[in-house]
Amino acid sequence: MAGRRALVTGGASGIGLAAVRRLAAEGARVVAVDQRPPPAGGPGVPYLTADVTRPDQVAATVNRAAALLGGPADVLVNAAGIYRIRPLLELTPAEWDETLAVNLRGPFLVGRAVAAALIDAGRPGAIVNIASTAALVADGAEPSAHYNASKAGVLALTRQMAVEWARHRIRVNAVCPGVIDTPMLRLMDDPAAGQAYLDRGVPLGRLGTASEVAAVIVFLASADASYLTATAIPADGGSTAI
Repeated sequence: MAGRRALVTGGASGIGLAAVRRLAAEGARVVAVDQRPPPAGGPGVPYLTADVTRPDQVAATVNRAAALLGGPADVLVNAAGIYRIRPLLELTPAEWDETLAVNLRGPFLVGRAVAAALIDAGRPGAIVNIASTAALVADGAEPSAHYNASKAGVLALTRQMAVEWARHRIRVNAVCPGVIDTPMLRLMDDPAAGQAYLDRGVPLGRLGTASEVAAVIVFLASADASYLTATAIPADGGSTAI
């Protein structure tokens, strides 16, 4: 990733933070965006504060990141997201709207802004959107229709971005993490029940790590994936195969 300029949303924790660290370790210049402050002893990259659901803040942040990076970001990782558990009959319209705003409107706004800057500069680029296996399968144990719907939308958005921007040499792909050991994970609130779920539903029998997902993200953003666009890679320990 030497010479690449990367922008990562949701970069203060979980998969976003792991992506920031991996991109920086691979030689990219990185700017992270989050509503929270960076972690203590973090990766030592600039952090910008922004609400990815606000067009004005997104535009200002993408411009500020370009100034810090010395040019428009040619790698974007859309990792900002929220996860809420709520049965459908208890789900409020406000909860639905909040989740769709962060998880789907956010990637739309940030992706569009980054792509526009690359197109104006005549530069190629790569966008990696973080979806979820929740876009592919349902789970009655942790009901979250609003989250599932938002991530299914991310997959559709990824394909459309890829098709529309291919002529501008902008590749767009998605990663679908399964059960990953991040602060958003609720599965292991009950460790015994969580392990039983892993034994039953994940062929590899364990949680994934954020760094394992980050490795897939960096691959998709790299020249090694130069013929991949409009695809989604499950990083799920085999869970969607059973």
